[in-house]
Amino acid sequence: MNILITGARSNIGYNIAKNLSLKGHIVYAGCKTIKEKEMLENRIKDEKVIMFPIVLNLLDNNFNFINNFSLDAIILHASIGNGGSLIELSEKRFNEVIDVNIKGNFKLLQEYLHYCYYNNKKGKVFITSSLAAYYTIPYLGSYTASKAYLINIAKTLRLELLYQKIDISVSLILPGAYHTGFNDVIIENKEKDNYILNLKAKKMTKYQKILFSLIEQIEYHDLINDIIKEIESNRPKFIISRPYLQRLFTKIYIIFKAFIV
Repeated sequence: MNILITGARSNIGYNIAKNLSLKGHIVYAGCKTIKEKEMLENRIKDEKVIMFPIVLNLLDNNFNFINNFSLDAIILHASIGNGGSLIELSEKRFNEVIDVNIKGNFKLLQEYLHYCYYNNKKGKVFITSSLAAYYTIPYLGSYTASKAYLINIAKTLRLELLYQKIDISVSLILPGAYHTGFNDVIIENKEKDNYILNLKAKKMTKYQKILFSLIEQIEYHDLINDIIKEIESNRPKFIISRPYLQRLFTKIYIIFKAFIV
């Protein structure tokens, strides 16, 4: 298959791309900048992996180039996270999250849907959200809200495609807390804004670091294997989520929250 994945430079995104490549698929690995593309090119050269890094910034307005790739599947994995209190999170840093996680993903998704529809081509869409979208986490509201948006987009798109009898599958990837460094970035970068309640913000940073250090999983091979399996499946599952215990806890939390709200 010809597959495009965004956010492929490192960690989970890179390992999805690498494992797909090793299984013989043609993988276009999206990187945000030329520098990231060069870093990825050096890495795959060292690891003797065949894939095709491309510069794909979700802030761009034109994604027509994907029509040249004859894509069988697209994996919307790229995202950014800016932490901060909703009372004082700057408009600039809030818009960064919205522009990438929501607007950018939507524009690229729609371009791929149009490509499949007008070329009468069967397609597969994989959208990476997060189990964090189901939780109310202080100082991480902009990020979790953007991920909740992606969940609703995936659910709605799936129903629309079924109703319109368009042969494009939609799958939702819901990773739990893995030790990739991404969570640390969101937790720590809240300090970029000036807080009225600065001491409370610093305390929250301390508590969140302790919490995530306790729940983060080191290995994410189980998640990668599940994703690869569903990408190669003729009928991919709608929900792909790991670690199992975090997903189970999230289900229990959702049920419990429904009774107390």
